[in-house]
Amino acid sequence: MSQHTTRRKIKPAAKFLLAIAALVSLFILAAIIFGLWSYANPVQMLRIAFTPDHAFAESEADPQLDYNKDTSWAALPDKYSFASARPEGVLDIAQHPAVDIFFIHPTTYLKRTFWNAPSDASEANERLANRVLKHQASAFNLAGRIFVPRYRQATFGAFFDIRDNGKKAISLAFIDVLAAFDNFIQNRSNGRPFILAGHSQGSLHLLTLLQKRISGTALQARMVAAYVIGWPVSIEADLGALPGISACQTANDTGCVISYQTFGQGGDPAFTLSYMNSSTGLGGMPRKGTQMLCTNPQSWKIGGSGTRTEHLGAIVPQAPNAKLGKPIAAFTDTQCGTDGILYIQGQPGADWQPLKMFGENYHAYDYHMFYMNIRENAATRARAWLSHSKTNVSQDSQP
Repeated sequence: MSQHTTRRKIKPAAKFLLAIAALVSLFILAAIIFGLWSYANPVQMLRIAFTPDHAFAESEADPQLDYNKDTSWAALPDKYSFASARPEGVLDIAQHPAVDIFFIHPTTYLKRTFWNAPSDASEANERLANRVLKHQASAFNLAGRIFVPRYRQATFGAFFDIRDNGKKAISLAFIDVLAAFDNFIQNRSNGRPFILAGHSQGSLHLLTLLQKRISGTALQARMVAAYVIGWPVSIEADLGALPGISACQTANDTGCVISYQTFGQGGDPAFTLSYMNSSTGLGGMPRKGTQMLCTNPQSWKIGGSGTRTEHLGAIVPQAPNAKLGKPIAAFTDTQCGTDGILYIQGQPGADWQPLKMFGENYHAYDYHMFYMNIRENAATRARAWLSHSKTNVSQDSQP
């Protein structure tokens, strides 16, 4: 008896559904693979997401700002801004109006459109006005008058570029910082002592500014301190190339440098350490094998630990137009690792997760987490500089 094989015909609608199901499965598989790749290659992912897809061209950038104009400054002593903000319950006002603060803001331009931020970049300007001035620059308003220049900052993706485009964008940004500082010294500071401060890209520019304008010049005697926060500083390769400028050893040292990078307990600072291992310092010496400066912002000593009892208060990030909240005292213990990284102890909570980067990197919160310690320390160093200056004047006036 013969057997007849019958084939079931698949209806067109069923074929369509099967094709859709296969495409969905492939999409899910691709998403899983891409997610795993992104998790394993976070730096490459940031490079893809934020680096402009065209070559740097100086002609693309806006003209340099005129720093004689007040509009070229995000914060000035007589110009209202969040730089004058004080945390809830903190009533003291500037105690040392004889001291100025020159603050270089971090990267706020995140788009891939240009290598350097245009002056009308609304989102970048909003982040500067309502976030950076409020949570970072304001930490210095107890110590004196605050000056924050605008500048053609390099875009976020410039720091992940593997060619020379990013370096060119950063160099262009520094030209502006240099011009702003020269204007600050010549037309606005009037011979007063000053604190230099920055964060992230701002601290990178600040480090170069120390070399180009401060070290070995008459201005060095006027520098109260330099808060080079959120950027790696090599004690040997960077500070070693700055004659007369060293790392601060105690809470009231003056004329010196403070620096740290904040990571969570057990964090992985691979990208930061890779920068140290692959770059050269201010004097051309390789940073590889040198010690990264870690100033503990609770003890203000190089290295070591800080206890909760030494923590004067963290400031939780606020919405753009909201006032600063009440400081959270005894926020965390800290430990400077042998790798030069500042590690906080425990988990800080949900408020501190939105801008946390891979590897438990709390870079965006370097100022927030130690806000009150920075506020008090800047005033302490200002007092120390002024006291030392008066002593020298008194001694010089004696017959």
